[in-house]
Amino acid sequence: MPENSRRLLRRAVLNESGAERVRRGHPWIFRGNIMQAPQCAPGDIIPLEEKNGSRVAWGLWSESELCIRILSFGSHEPDQMTLLRRRAERALEHRRCWCPGDESFRWVHGEGDGLPGITADLYGDTLVLQLSAMGWYRHAEEVAAIFRKVKKLSAVILRNDTKHLEKEGIPREIKPLLGEMPASPIKAKIAGFDEYVDISGGQKTGAYLDVRAVPALLDSVFQGAAVLDCFSYQGHFTLRALARGAASVTAVDQSKNALDAAARNIDLNSLDGSRAKFVCGNAFDILRNLDAERARYDIVIMDPPPFSPAKGQLDAARRGYKELAVRGLRRLSSGGYMLFMSCSHAFSRDMLLDVLLSAAVDVKANCRVVTEISQPPDHPALLAAPETNYLKGFVIGVE
Repeated sequence: MPENSRRLLRRAVLNESGAERVRRGHPWIFRGNIMQAPQCAPGDIIPLEEKNGSRVAWGLWSESELCIRILSFGSHEPDQMTLLRRRAERALEHRRCWCPGDESFRWVHGEGDGLPGITADLYGDTLVLQLSAMGWYRHAEEVAAIFRKVKKLSAVILRNDTKHLEKEGIPREIKPLLGEMPASPIKAKIAGFDEYVDISGGQKTGAYLDVRAVPALLDSVFQGAAVLDCFSYQGHFTLRALARGAASVTAVDQSKNALDAAARNIDLNSLDGSRAKFVCGNAFDILRNLDAERARYDIVIMDPPPFSPAKGQLDAARRGYKELAVRGLRRLSSGGYMLFMSCSHAFSRDMLLDVLLSAAVDVKANCRVVTEISQPPDHPALLAAPETNYLKGFVIGVE
């Protein structure tokens, strides 16, 4: 077959909706955005063209519904690994500028750093990679090597256990790509505290790095406070509360392993564990029990898992958040504070505010927003892709 014919077969031709997405700079193209699919292997870099033949972008092809992740806009074909190194370097410079002194942070946040399909979390000198696009996965060892060229690393671990990998044809696996699999958990410094991080079995890549700076928002009110830390996981909020003089902290999580890790983290930081109480179980059930006991707290922290990963689950999410907010407000002493977050990208900031207002009306509480929470600088949201803006929250003062 002539070379020109092979090039024509390799391209994806966009329909008007796809062309508009490219013009707006969105890095995702779906099956419904193309009028001609390329003839190529999953993971290949392919050109994107408008109906008039104008070449407008290059991306990684996939057989899933999200069929193209755009790597570069314009007609020039990028070299994939050169692009990776350049953008990994730029991402690290961004973190050094905006996260000075941090030893643990998200080095690459997918689309926000121009590398859709890559998540790279750094814990000291150990890097944990998630490669959710075949175009990166099939070059996994080379990807790891490039990260180690940019920064000295003792190990690069692939932790591919996220959703939707099957749609990409990627197996679920956790393995070292470079170096040895570290003893799990490893010890890492996160927002000034030493924490044990289970990079093979913990949540996400081992820790919730996106909220690592959030506990500091309560530093001025932790002293002498009784704190209720719901969905506490391995105690990141609990550590900060104890270190800043909280009189007591009740940490609630459904995972006994997470609570055991929180206790170890308290010891690791030489904090007074006698001021901490760990309650294992479903947070909704435990909050109902606290209602019956009429327990009171000066600070209530609500950091639940995503209730609405998709728009079809918004009503259920609203009900779940509302119940948590009502029960949290009821447990607050007058003059107390509630920190409430949502990490569901489909559940908007305004939706969360409306839920908090509805809860305040139900319990007849006068609430005011003290501060607002959003994604940290190492989790940049892409303006052209609203789906990347997922974290929101508020600290509210309650009378």
